[in-house]
Amino acid sequence: MSEFAINYFRRPKSFGDSIRGKTKKEWTWDEITSKVKYTDKPINHSLLRLESNEADKMAQDTFLCIMRFMGDEALKRGQTYTDCVYELLSVCHRYPPLRDEVYCQIIKQVTSNRSANADSLIKGWRLFGILTAYFDSSEMLKPYLMRYLSDIAIDSRRAYTGSAKICLDNLKHTFQFGGRKFILSASEVEAITMGKSVKRQAYHLPGGHKKLISTKSVTVAEEIVQELCLEMNIRGTAEQHEFCLCYILEKNGSIKILNNDEYIMDVTTELDVANEEYVLLLTRSVWISPLRADSPLYIDVLFFQTVPNYVAGFLNILPKEQLTAALLDDTAIFGALLLLSDPYNRDEILTSEIVQNLIPKSILKRSTITLEQWVGRVENKTRLLPHNIDHMEARRMFLEKLEKWPLFGASFFFVKRVNAEKVQLLEAIVAINKHGIRVLTSDTHEAVLHHTLNEIETTNQYKTSTGNYIDIRLNPNKDNREVISLETENGGEIARVVAHYTYLVKEKDSFYALDRAIASSEL
Repeated sequence: MSEFAINYFRRPKSFGDSIRGKTKKEWTWDEITSKVKYTDKPINHSLLRLESNEADKMAQDTFLCIMRFMGDEALKRGQTYTDCVYELLSVCHRYPPLRDEVYCQIIKQVTSNRSANADSLIKGWRLFGILTAYFDSSEMLKPYLMRYLSDIAIDSRRAYTGSAKICLDNLKHTFQFGGRKFILSASEVEAITMGKSVKRQAYHLPGGHKKLISTKSVTVAEEIVQELCLEMNIRGTAEQHEFCLCYILEKNGSIKILNNDEYIMDVTTELDVANEEYVLLLTRSVWISPLRADSPLYIDVLFFQTVPNYVAGFLNILPKEQLTAALLDDTAIFGALLLLSDPYNRDEILTSEIVQNLIPKSILKRSTITLEQWVGRVENKTRLLPHNIDHMEARRMFLEKLEKWPLFGASFFFVKRVNAEKVQLLEAIVAINKHGIRVLTSDTHEAVLHHTLNEIETTNQYKTSTGNYIDIRLNPNKDNREVISLETENGGEIARVVAHYTYLVKEKDSFYALDRAIASSEL
C-alpha cells in the first residue's frame, strides 16, 4: 500500500502535485508510510487525488463515518452503527469513483491501529468485510488491495488473519458476481458487528428433506446448489447445472427461480423486509443426465419432484382414440409401485379413495374403468412385484420405468393460445424437456406439435393490447423460418427453460473437460 500511496495518494501542498518534482529527502519513507497507517484524527483532505471539492468533502465525511463505526469518534445524536454502514454503502453506490478512497481509508484505519478504544480494530475489520461484500475496486487499486488482504490472510502469525480471509473471500466473490445488490438488514449489521459472519440457513429438498448450511454474506445460489448436489452424490459439473435454487412464497405458492449469481442474503433480506413467509427449495430445472441409483437422497428428491406431475396426468401423451390395453396395464404397474413407495400406508387395505391418488387424472377421466376395478388391477400388480421390495426400491423402479417416457423430466406451462403453421389452438399445455418442445391439448393431452431443441433458433417475448406473448422461431437452416406464437403469462419461464437446455447442450464438452481437470488435480 505504500507503493500505491507513492503513485496515487494526494501530496501535501508544500510538496507540489507530482512526486517527480521532489527529492527523496523531501519525501521520506516515514512520511509515505504514515499515509497508510492508523490515525486518531479526522483527515482534512481525501487520501486520493479526487476530481472535485465536492468529492473531497464526501471523502472527509466517509472517513468520519468509518471512525464513528470503529468507536474512534462519537456517533452523532440518534445515529447507530447501522446508520454508519448505510451511509457508507449509499455513498459508494451513488458515487463509484469514491470506492477506492473508502478502501484506502479502511486499510489505513486497520493498519498499525493504536486506538485507545479496544474494539476499534476488530470493528474496522468487520466493516471491511461488509464493504468487500458490496463493492469492487478499480483495476488500478485491485492488485494492491488483493495483495494487502492476501499477505495478512496467509500469515497465521498476524492478528486478524481470519478477518482478512473473510474480506478476501468476499472481494473475490464481488469481482466474480458483482457484489450484493440489496442493502443488508439492521439485524445482519448487528450480527456482523458482533462477529457472526455466517448464518445457519435452512434449505429444503423435495420429499420433506431439510439441510442447514452455513451461509455467508457473499454466498451465491450456485454454491448452495453445488453443496446440496454433493449431498446427493452428484459430482459432475454438467449434472449439477441441471439443478436450481428457488423460493416458494407460502401465502400463494408462487415460485421464483434464482439465478446462479444471486446472493442468498440479498434474497432472504428482501423477503424478510417484505414480511414474506418463504421456503428455499432445490429443484431440478432440466433433466439431461441419466437416472442414477447410487444415492437414496437423490432417488427420494427426484421421486417426490416427479410424482405430482405424474398423478396430475402431465406425463402421459394419450392417443386421440381409445386408451390401449398396454397403457392401462402400465398404469396399474405404476399404481402398485406408488402404493409400495409409501412406507406408512403400503400395508393398509387398498380403497377407492387411495387408488384415485395412484392413477393419473387424465387416465381416470378418459378410461371406462371404475375406481373399484382399479383397486383390483393395482392389487394384482402388487402381488406380482417382489414380496420383499422396500419403499426406496419401489421409488427407484418407478423412476426407472418412467424415465423411458417421452415427457419424463419435462416442465409444463399452460398457454391461452397457440398459433403455428399447422396448429391453431385455444388453451393448451406446452411441455419442454431434453426431447424438445411439445404442444398438448389441455383436455385429452394429445400431442399436436413437436420440435426438437436443435430446431429452436430464438425466443422473443412481447406484450400487446390483447395479452402477453412469446414467439419461438424454428428451423434456422431454412429460408422460411416457422414461428410458434404462444399467448401466455409464462413466457419468461418458457424462455428460461429453453435457454437452460440450450446452454447445457452447448457447454457439455467444457463441463466434462472441467470435471476431468478437477479429477486429475485431486489425484
